[in-house]
Amino acid sequence: MTIDLSEITWAAVAAVATLAAVVVALVPIWRDARRRKAHAKSLRIRLCSKLTLLRPSLGRVVQGGLTNYPAAVLTREEFRETVRSIGAMMQESSVLKPGEQDRLGMAFANLEMTAGLYDTRELTVDSAKNVLELIDEAVSAMEKCGLLHRPVQAPWENSGKEQSSRAG
Repeated sequence: MTIDLSEITWAAVAAVATLAAVVVALVPIWRDARRRKAHAKSLRIRLCSKLTLLRPSLGRVVQGGLTNYPAAVLTREEFRETVRSIGAMMQESSVLKPGEQDRLGMAFANLEMTAGLYDTRELTVDSAKNVLELIDEAVSAMEKCGLLHRPVQAPWENSGKEQSSRAG
């Protein structure tokens, strides 16, 4: 294949220049999409970490004050601070998909109400169960949208499995 420069017209040059301009114009959009996707993944990880921190404390309420992980149970102020930090992260939630935003919003609204009742007799077993379900739904929605390559698990839930696999 040979190109004869005498056959190149201004229309061909204009077409190539237009294509180049379009590609150059799309680069910032592509970069922004990649940055937004990375931001959403980072936000999901941070939110799921905070939501996971609340699980043992709410689990203690469900179990009538008993817990398998007493060191993981938060004080009233730690619980409130964790909910506040989730609230601060909610300001970034526009990078999440609508389904994630909906589930996270419901969980957060209930967590704000629960924070005021946490470590009091007014926080009932049923209320704690409902909040735990909302947390699970929010985490599940974020996992489906690209949190990690495998489901989020609390580190203390894996210790027994690892020990039994080492013994065998």
